Amino acid sequence: MISTRNHIKQAAIRTSLLVAFASAFVSGPASAQWYVGAGAGAAQAKLSSNGAVQGNDSHEASGKIFGGYQFTPNWGIEGQYVYLGKYDFSTAGGSGSYKPESWGLAATGTVPISNNFYLMGKLGAAFNRLSDSNLGGDNKTDVLAGVGVGYNFNANWGIRAEYENFGKIIKNNNGGDIKGDNWALSVKYSF
Repeated sequence: MISTRNHIKQAAIRTSLLVAFASAFVSGPASAQWYVGAGAGAAQAKLSSNGAVQGNDSHEASGKIFGGYQFTPNWGIEGQYVYLGKYDFSTAGGSGSYKPESWGLAATGTVPISNNFYLMGKLGAAFNRLSDSNLGGDNKTDVLAGVGVGYNFNANWGIRAEYENFGKIIKNNNGGDIKGDNWALSVKYSF
């Protein structure tokens, strides 16, 4: 049986691929441009329970910064940093906390839908790690998949709402994996 998290991750990957495929057939203005942005949202970095370690299922406040280059109206590349919040866990011997974060690099596909609205998909690599962890921090690289919708107010300013899945943040030696995802609302500035 596929868990809800795995179902959402698979849907995000499929939608990213669909947006990328569709963007190959849609044209728009022929200007390439750089952009930067920042956003906030709700993240989840759930520690899977293995009997010895119990994590919470809470959503925490997240923050992200990103920048990219739009080669064509439909294709681009984007780098980002996402702080996924602070989470608590407990064991038979006590409790602790962990702070996951992710650096990412992804190809982006953009499809205009009407006026200044567009659909966006991204697919790439997430370079994940735990900082300040009582779990014995670790690093892990996994698939970064995301989907979103955006609106451009003018040639420079816009907003976008998106869902991103970072795969596994770490695989803990005690058998507990931490998987991360994020819902965010961001402001974008193109120049």
